[in-house]
Formats: sequence, structure tokens, C-alpha cells
Amino acid sequence: MQSTSEHATPPGPRREVLRSCLIGAAVGDALGLPYEGLSARRIRRWRQGRLRHRFLLGHGLVSDDTDHHVFVAQALLASRGNVDEFRRELVRRLRLWLICLPAGIGSATLRGLLRAWLGLRRSGVRSAGNGPSMRSALLGCVFAADAAARRAHVAASTSITHIDPRAFAGALAIAEIAARLAGGAWTQRPSADELAVLLRSVSDEAQWQASVALLHCCCDAPQPAEALCAEPALRDGVGGYVLHSVPFAIAAWYQGYGDYAATLEICVRAGGDVDTNAAMAGALAALVVGVDGIPRDWREGLRDWPHGLPCLEALARDLAAPAAARAAGFTPALLPRNLLFLGVVLVHGLRRLLPPY
Repeated sequence: MQSTSEHATPPGPRREVLRSCLIGAAVGDALGLPYEGLSARRIRRWRQGRLRHRFLLGHGLVSDDTDHHVFVAQALLASRGNVDEFRRELVRRLRLWLICLPAGIGSATLRGLLRAWLGLRRSGVRSAGNGPSMRSALLGCVFAADAAARRAHVAASTSITHIDPRAFAGALAIAEIAARLAGGAWTQRPSADELAVLLRSVSDEAQWQASVALLHCCCDAPQPAEALCAEPALRDGVGGYVLHSVPFAIAAWYQGYGDYAATLEICVRAGGDVDTNAAMAGALAALVVGVDGIPRDWREGLRDWPHGLPCLEALARDLAAPAAARAAGFTPALLPRNLLFLGVVLVHGLRRLLPPY
């Protein structure tokens, strides 16, 4: 399909677009993280009041979803448009990240990175997980004006860990929506028909096409995400299977269009792979409303390091003016940070042994 968004974002707004994508994804990741793996039923019994940060003493920490977005940004700065160099730089950072003991890494991503450590060029495994999708919104923003480069970079990013065509379709779908929002093609919510045409163009894979058909029907309903979650496989949580996770994240963005907080509420209520679903939907929602459209306490409550708000702001600044930027290296500080993170995860795990069930 001929894209309607193939025109460059002006230099001034470009930084704001990149900030919105990175911070919107990170805030969604942090807000969804405490509910990761819980069923929709358990979340309904557990939650009280307005959605807020609750991972560490009222503050939010980020998971692998934000780490991967950071590594994509760093690899883009280091490769300067060369897709083969981008893949090499991203592989290098993901390999180092693996030895920093990240908690909650997906099995396909783990196997793919272990294969990368063995030096295999074809490191990806045949899995239809949502790992590549969680790191693809930024590629849509950076290459909003270049469909060929966008597709090539999404393919390179995906192939590091996943070679299933469904994983690529989901990752490209998120990038394509992000590109239209970043490029200014969608200044208001697209019709369900227009969204479906775009998503069908992503891949001819039969199961992907069936998922798009279902999403199309749901987007015609008053509450698209709830309509999608009425499907038997999604009733008590939206897991990491890409044909569940990506359509749901898109439906949540579509239903909450123009309201970042409402979009995140939809993601949390659904249960399942909440942090990744909220990161994907949060990136798209923030591209609509901007950073200022994210509730202030949610932004200020994100207190992570080294991949916290200062890091994301610096990456947005550098990606907006890459000629004057210096690519950041991998920081070994992730190892002690991840050990602390793992301890907090274990405390949350123990808490989940207690009622309400």
C-alpha cells in the first residue's frame, strides 16, 4: 500500500515525537510491571483506586521492554542508517545485556541471544512471541519518512531473536502505526477500515490476516479492546503470543485514542503480559497526546537508573540530531541494577502468594 505518511517530520517536532515514543513506552512498562502475569480476575480483586506506580515504594522501575528500546536507540545512533551495522550493534548490546542477568526475559529471546553468543548469524528462533514488537515503535518514528528503511530495520531487529513470520508481522504493525502518527498522517483516529487496510498490508501470512479481520470487527465496536478480550483465548489475560498481544495493544490504543491514562487502564485491566502490552500501547498513545499528555505523577514516579528518564531524554535529543551526537556505549551498571530488580521481583512473587486470590 502506498503510505500517506512518507514525508519528514520537521526538525523541531522530531525530538518531541521521539520523547513521546520513548517515555510513553517506558511509563506504560513501569505501570504494567507490578501486574505482569496476573489474570484479569486477580487484578480486579487486587487493585484499588487510581492506577499508580507500585513496584518499589511507590516508584516505577522498567523491564526489558524499555531496555530494548534503549538498545535500539543506541544501535541507531551507532549505525547511522546502515542496516547491517544496526543489526551488529543491537546484537552486541543484547548479548551484553544477557550477562547482566535481566529478570523476566522471554524464552525465545533467551534462546536467540544464547545462539548469538555462539556467533550464529541466524540467531533467531522460530517463535511467535512479542519480543520484537516491544522494541519496534521507535523504528517507526525514526524512519517515518522511509518505508523501505523502516521495514529493513524492523526485519533486522526481529531476526536477532525471532524468525517466525508472525513475529515480524506484529513488530512491523507497531512500527507502521507509529510511523503514521510520527509523520503526521493520522492527526485524528483513523477509521476501522483505514487501520485494517494498513495492517493487512504488513504481511500475507494467513494467521496474521485472520487476526487483522478479528481486530477490524472489534474496532467497529464501541469498546474495541473489551470486544477483543471477549474472545475465549483472551478472557483472563492477554499473553505474549504476538497474534494476541499486538492486536490487543492496538485495540487499547484505538479505544483510548487521545487519552493516555485510559489506554493504560485498559491494558492493566486485561491482565497477562501487562508490561509489554502497556509499553506498546503506551508508545502509540503518547505519540497522539505528547509527553505532556502523560499524567505528571506517572512521569515523575519513574525513578529507574541507568535507563530512566534522563537516559530517555538524552536519546531523544541525540536521535533528533544524530549528526551532532555520539553513540552511547553499553553501561555495566545494569548488572547491579538488575540484581536489585531481581530482589524486588522476588518480593512481588511472595506477595502474590497471599490473598486476595
